[in-house]
Amino acid sequence: MKSILVAINSKYVHTALGLRYVNEFCRKNAIEVTLIEETIQTPLLAVLAEITRAKPEVVGFSVHIWNKTYVYSLIELVRKVLPVAKIVVGGPEVAFEPERIFNEKSEIDFIVQGEGEICFSELLKALKNADDKVPAHIAYRDKNGAVQINGGVTVVEDLAELGFPYPDLETIVAENKIVYYECTRGCPFQCSYCLSGISHSVRRRPLEKVLLDLEHFMEEKVPLVKFVDRTYNLDEAYFLPIMHYLSMADTETTFHFEIKADLLSENTLKFLETVPEGRFQFEIGVQSTNTKTLEAIGRENNWKKLADNVGRLLQNNNIHLHLDLIAGLPYEGLKEFIKSFNDVYGLRPHMLQLGFLKVLQGTVMQSQAQEHGLLYMSEPPYEVVQTKYMGYEELRFLKVLEDVFENTYNTGKFNNVLAYLIKANNGTAFDFYRKLTEWWESRGLYPQGHNARGVTKLLWEFTCDCYPSEKTNVKEILRFDVFVSQPNWLPSWMGWKTAELNERAMAFWRDKDEVRQYLPDYIFSTWRQIRKNYPIEAFDYNVYSGVAERVVFMADYSNGKCIVKPLISKYLQNN
Repeated sequence: MKSILVAINSKYVHTALGLRYVNEFCRKNAIEVTLIEETIQTPLLAVLAEITRAKPEVVGFSVHIWNKTYVYSLIELVRKVLPVAKIVVGGPEVAFEPERIFNEKSEIDFIVQGEGEICFSELLKALKNADDKVPAHIAYRDKNGAVQINGGVTVVEDLAELGFPYPDLETIVAENKIVYYECTRGCPFQCSYCLSGISHSVRRRPLEKVLLDLEHFMEEKVPLVKFVDRTYNLDEAYFLPIMHYLSMADTETTFHFEIKADLLSENTLKFLETVPEGRFQFEIGVQSTNTKTLEAIGRENNWKKLADNVGRLLQNNNIHLHLDLIAGLPYEGLKEFIKSFNDVYGLRPHMLQLGFLKVLQGTVMQSQAQEHGLLYMSEPPYEVVQTKYMGYEELRFLKVLEDVFENTYNTGKFNNVLAYLIKANNGTAFDFYRKLTEWWESRGLYPQGHNARGVTKLLWEFTCDCYPSEKTNVKEILRFDVFVSQPNWLPSWMGWKTAELNERAMAFWRDKDEVRQYLPDYIFSTWRQIRKNYPIEAFDYNVYSGVAERVVFMADYSNGKCIVKPLISKYLQNN
């Protein structure tokens, strides 16, 4: 019996971890299944052709918030051209309310409720053997058309049963796709907007299997492995040995974890000080700093400990930190959200993601929508547009601010000029971004796309319009930010000193003893490589001292990242 699993990802670089586990479980149990991975950008008829080419008797789809509309359209087409094929769906968008899903898509034959490795494979066995008894945890319609829940939502209790989900790892790496991985499933927390805590249990994959899986990733030189564990650092006795192993490995692979920062112990914090730079990335869900909001959504955060721990992690400068906030939560009006924003911004994370509440099907938040006056999209992504606490116009404005923030702060390319302008604004960080957003919107810049070079010019124009007295310093600071984050881009309007310094810089490079004070291993190659890897530039504002003074910097790009070195050389002094 030919069966196909269809994964529709949101982007080409993504991989479908859930269906990969299902596919590998079936293969391990001698059940023949073919996995197809495409994206929502792929033409529907192209995916249909790929499905029908094999003339499958069973077609399984994983339905998520990002692909529901696409998959539903695909299901209609599959039913038309393969009228007798069995259509099976699973995933978080369909697992929790079978009656509604069967009503939405009458073409569906079976719904996998929960983690599908075991129950889907059992369904395939039953279909192959023409067994009329539907396995547990597979919802279906009986002969009278009544929906049978048949056991409800299930989980895989023993994660040791699951195989390695990337038998094609070499191809995944060659195609530059992101590798997702999980060593645990479930979540002990019960945040009202989330589906992850529904199982009320956390199951762990045996450590020896986890380490073997991770070794495969490192052997194939996977650039980035993203752990999808909802709270990775729950159990120090379990997670810390994994981190120790990864920290000691001879690898260039980066590992991304979602953690709860206020759970980090002193033991873990001291260990994290020793981790090689770039080995780990942490995503930390703060969501809100408003106590009443956190209580309402069932989330416990010790803000003081969280802030202290984040501060210590940032001080080490070896782990990239990404913190999250959610707008539109219960009891958080604009005033309360501004405080949350300023609290988290004050930590200066490498990224601060501004998300918006999504009222997912089957969550506690959905059942509380009327209580909190939640108005939200009836189709994916189910995003809130108004609440009892925050009006539509306020949420709409935050949506624009999110776009501005993504184009400025979250790029990491404008750190110094943004810090200077916030200080010059004589208010909070949010006050500054509100002003920038109002200017941005007045210029019709939302929702256009912008690259870093375009945003550089926009920040200069914003300064000229809104901070004319700061133009002299801002141009120098903005030039410095470009110098360190946009190498070898020298727009004429910024007033570069490259030509002015050229003769003295060449004299500097000819004096090997002088150069080796800054670059101990320096060996001359070509002038082209010197200009590319070690540009030198003069500035009339020192971003490190905060003083308007003449200073010369070298940017060392030789190892793929920028290291800035102030040059105090006889060849480069003012004359």
